[in-house]
Amino acid sequence: MNRVAIVAGMRTPFVKSGKAFKDLSPLRLARESVRGLLETHAIAPNAIDSLVYGVVVAEPGKPNLARELVFEEKLPSEIEAHTISSYCITGLRTIASVVEAIQVGRIACGIAGGVDSLSHSDPNTFNEPSTGLSMGQHTELTRKEWNISRERQDEIALASHENAVAARDKLSKEIHPVLGVEHDSGPRPGTSVEALSSLKPVFDPDGTLTAGNSSPVTDGASAVLLMSEDRAKREGRDPLAFIRVMTFAAHDPSEGLLMAPAIAVPEALSRSGLELADMDLIEIHEAFGAQVLANAAAWEQGWKGKATSEVDWDKVNVNGSSIAVGHPWAATGGRIVTTLANEMARRDASFGLVSICAAGAMAGAFILERG
Repeated sequence: MNRVAIVAGMRTPFVKSGKAFKDLSPLRLARESVRGLLETHAIAPNAIDSLVYGVVVAEPGKPNLARELVFEEKLPSEIEAHTISSYCITGLRTIASVVEAIQVGRIACGIAGGVDSLSHSDPNTFNEPSTGLSMGQHTELTRKEWNISRERQDEIALASHENAVAARDKLSKEIHPVLGVEHDSGPRPGTSVEALSSLKPVFDPDGTLTAGNSSPVTDGASAVLLMSEDRAKREGRDPLAFIRVMTFAAHDPSEGLLMAPAIAVPEALSRSGLELADMDLIEIHEAFGAQVLANAAAWEQGWKGKATSEVDWDKVNVNGSSIAVGHPWAATGGRIVTTLANEMARRDASFGLVSICAAGAMAGAFILERG
């Protein structure tokens, strides 16, 4: 099968919903991410074979947003395009669709991406249809089961902000400005454990999940350019990284709505023939600090797969993640893959892990490699 290269990625700034991007439609945000990718990395539109894009909160009247994106951006009409929706792993699903098409030789170059404008969402969108509970309420149940302390959740949040603030210049190279906005609105300089510990619970009066240790409601879009290794060589492009393994998993929500990474990550490691300790960098989507900690504990204990080594937190989310940067659902996968691939290239790292949980008790895990 053809080896698939991650060549480049771009995104809009991730902005708190109801603010600067509140009047922009999902299609408009999606267009900005693709335009930024094409312009910044000098990609000829006629070199693209396929465009796969995702959205969770669909734009009325545009069920195949990906195809409308081709038309609105005046890309070649011959580019095949389809739309995917799979909650917070939508971005990984779009990447997987393009990767699999390249692997079997059906295409040689494609763009995968995702967008969500949660400014336009119905409040009921945040509740799990099968249970009626919100993701936050489910995570309160999980943190009780896994005995996750408020202190550790706030420490995860603090690290996310500190790392994202420190990485502002690096991350700016992945961001296409929109409406004069050049940076994410979420990362907060000067955040402290004291400030985080003063916040009140938001999902359960007796709980520990706060606005500070949970990902904010966000608007944004991302896009990733993928090519076969041969195509990248012919175009003289130096890949950031290659896709080694892609795994998706699911279980019953009663076992923990956001705990499917406990299945996906051990399976990805097993299929790759690698150990968690072999990962130079680890990207864990921060829906909530409690969810990050519960999944890490599940890996170490072998709850749903072979037990891993202990998580080395110095390798985790070194440029911040969703608590600080934001989480426009379908756009998060593209953001994480792009940021990880760029950091791997900067460090010449051998292996990187992506872990993303999703509503519906699902998850995705990717392993990237260089060399």
